[in-house]
Amino acid sequence: MHKRYALIKLQSITLVMLCLLVACFIIAFPRQSFQAALTGLDTWLRNVFPALLPFFITSEIMMGIGLVDFFAILLRPVMRPLFRCPGESSFIWAMSITSGYPVGAKLTSSFLERGSITVHEAQRIMAFCSTSGPLFMLGAVGIGMLNSSAAGKVIAASHYIASIIVGLIFRFYMPSGHKKAKKIDNPPGIKAAFAALLAARKKDSRTFGEMLGDAVRNSMNALLYIGGFIVLFSVVINILLKTGFISNVSRMLAPLLLPLGIKPQLLPGLMGGIFEMTTGCKLISQAAAPLSQKIILSAFVISWSGFSIHFQVMGFLSKSGTSIGLYIMAKFLHGILASILAWTIMKIWPQPELGVFHQFSPQPNTSFSAQLQSAWQLVVYCILILSLTALISLIMVRLNPSRHSKRP
Repeated sequence: MHKRYALIKLQSITLVMLCLLVACFIIAFPRQSFQAALTGLDTWLRNVFPALLPFFITSEIMMGIGLVDFFAILLRPVMRPLFRCPGESSFIWAMSITSGYPVGAKLTSSFLERGSITVHEAQRIMAFCSTSGPLFMLGAVGIGMLNSSAAGKVIAASHYIASIIVGLIFRFYMPSGHKKAKKIDNPPGIKAAFAALLAARKKDSRTFGEMLGDAVRNSMNALLYIGGFIVLFSVVINILLKTGFISNVSRMLAPLLLPLGIKPQLLPGLMGGIFEMTTGCKLISQAAAPLSQKIILSAFVISWSGFSIHFQVMGFLSKSGTSIGLYIMAKFLHGILASILAWTIMKIWPQPELGVFHQFSPQPNTSFSAQLQSAWQLVVYCILILSLTALISLIMVRLNPSRHSKRP
């Protein structure tokens, strides 16, 4: 008891000191902090807000009308054997890979509040359903920062494959701490899925207007919450760069990282990416180093996601009972696997443009309407992914119905 009190006291003192330190630096660098806050606000308004708002609203409506329950029944034979997760995790995974951070955490939190999943299942789901979006990797990083569409494809492929591997590893998390699956008398099919959809719709007695209003309100609250973290970490990263903290840490860690073949010019970007992935990817792209090394480190930074995303996830899941420390370990493993896979892909699929030096060019500005149009296109893409996966699952069940009539 005494040790626990001492630990809580140490954590409180450390938190107070960090807050005071950040406040002092903001006062010491008022102009830079103000400009950094404006940059973070602009990033949220021009990129994050139009990209995530359609997904948040659509996911809320899909949960309300019962579509999630429909896909959960169809995809249970796929998600349960592979990841030891319920069928609902397929919806979280599809929305996460099409929209990016932190949609997976928000949906996992929503399913936990509804009682659709357990805490242990949520821990497994977050291991592979917390991913970046394709627009960021293919467009912002691949073309906008690294000036190479092939680089974006390598990063995206390694990122998503690594997330699936992490999910397969985390299926062994808490093997004796999950509820035994109920006996399934009949294999899941279209009729059972529609029955689940109608039951869910009956349980949620809201009209469509009420449902839409709640979806917009909850989505705006979540986006304001995310925007606050983006602005805060934009200021913190700017302070760390201005004070030379990232450069000094890079020099301290150089003896450990340089033997791996990493160019010293890339270390500040790697350190910046530990805190915030967009800043880290930009610093990595500006370094004078081979493009192949930039791809490997960018894959690590994007899969790790940065403390900025970790704190957003922590905010959504702080009251859920899930272990944030275990989630961070999963993201570190995700980053290591993604970097290894990126190196492997470039060895198996060599491209002449991936081994050269190149000059950094700034990311082109994208209009609000173009971002909104791309976001809605990804919503349709997400629904198509769910439908295709459900069709494959239904075919598997029809081909082998006896297997699914037994206890899993």
